[in-house]
Amino acid sequence: MRVFLHESTFEGLLSAVYDAYYSSMKPEAIYSKIIYEENLIDEVITIKSDSIKFEKVYNAIINKISKDALNKIYYVFLSETKESSNLIYNYLKMGFKLGKDVELHVNNDIVLNMDKISNKVSYERHRLTGFVRFKEINNILYACINPDYNILPILGDHFKKRLSNENFIIHDVKRDTALIYDKEDYYLTNLSKDQKNILINSDDKGEYENLWKQYFKSVNIEERKNPRLQKRMMPTRYWNNIVEVNNK
Repeated sequence: MRVFLHESTFEGLLSAVYDAYYSSMKPEAIYSKIIYEENLIDEVITIKSDSIKFEKVYNAIINKISKDALNKIYYVFLSETKESSNLIYNYLKMGFKLGKDVELHVNNDIVLNMDKISNKVSYERHRLTGFVRFKEINNILYACINPDYNILPILGDHFKKRLSNENFIIHDVKRDTALIYDKEDYYLTNLSKDQKNILINSDDKGEYENLWKQYFKSVNIEERKNPRLQKRMMPTRYWNNIVEVNNK
C-alpha cells in the first residue's frame, strides 16, 4: 500500500492532500508521521510542508465545500486519532466531488465519522472553557491542562476575550505546548523540558518572568504583527500550523 506521511501540522496535512491530488503516484492512505506505525509492506512517501500548497487546499475547501467543512476538518485533525488524516483525505475526495451537499450524506461512514470525531473535540473545548483554573505568578496567569484532544489552538479566542487585560499562559502538559497571550494577541509554541519544569514546579517569580521574556525575544516581530500569517499559516518553526476557523 502506498502511504503519504505528512508533518504533524495542519499545513503538513493539507500539503499532503494537495500532492495526493496532483502527484502521479496516488496514495491509498495518508498518515501523520507521529502516528503512523512502520511496517515492511507499505511504500512510504514523505511529504514536505508547503505553505503555497496549504493555501490552495485551504481556499479550495472553503470555495468548493464550505467554511463549516473547513472547521470540521480542523477539529478532526486536532483529534490526533490514528485514522484522522486518512479520514480527512477521504472526506475531501467526497467533498470536492459533491460540494456542500456532502453533508447530506448522513448515512455515509466517512461523513458519520467526521461528525462524531469533530463533535467530541468541540465538546471537550466547550467543557474546558469553563474548567480552566489559573494561578497568578508575577502578574502572569498560568494554567495547566491535560486534554484528550489537541484543543489548545482553539482555546485562544475564548480566553483572549475573557482575559483581555491579562498576560497568561495555558500549558498543555500532555503535549508540551503552550498558548501565550501578551494583552495583544495569542501565540502557540512548543516547550523545552526546562521550560516545562519551570511552569509546573517553580514558584520563583524571577524564573517565570525570565521565561516570559525569553519567549517574546524568540518570536520574529514582523511575523507577530501579521495576523493573517498567525491565524492561517503559522511559520513552520511554530509547533502548530493552525487555522482557528470556528470564529470566522
